[in-house]
Amino acid sequence: MVSFPPTWVVVADRARGRIFEWKSLHGGLTEVADLTNSQARLPEQALTSDRPGMAFGSTGHSRRRMQSTKSEVDNTVGAFARDLAGELKKGLEQRSYERFVLIAPPAFLGELRAQLSNPVSKHLAESVSLNLTKRDTATIEQHLPKLSIYS
Repeated sequence: MVSFPPTWVVVADRARGRIFEWKSLHGGLTEVADLTNSQARLPEQALTSDRPGMAFGSTGHSRRRMQSTKSEVDNTVGAFARDLAGELKKGLEQRSYERFVLIAPPAFLGELRAQLSNPVSKHLAESVSLNLTKRDTATIEQHLPKLSIYS
């Protein structure tokens, strides 16, 4: 009988990331980490200290308001995705898993996948576009992909 390889399941959104050990093909999730990004729930005004600065135009003496290309909320979400990717890297270095599954809403799934290092990306078995961070373990288990134990 072939044993089920050590597998992590990362269930995340922009404000919370839960990491589970998946012990058998038929379920058996055990939560090993619960990370939060409390700043993702704050309004933009609470994250910025004041209004954008002013700059002189390239011609004449007109002034214009400087604009940021990313909002502060986007910056905190990106930092949180980097933190989760760092946890996956640490788990791989400690040989805590051989493969992992990502479950996240589409926008955050893309952000998180972009933050994964190449060595970690090679262990990604599957991605699922759902928001299950507030669901119980039994519900998460119902949405686990049917992975081949040989992959």
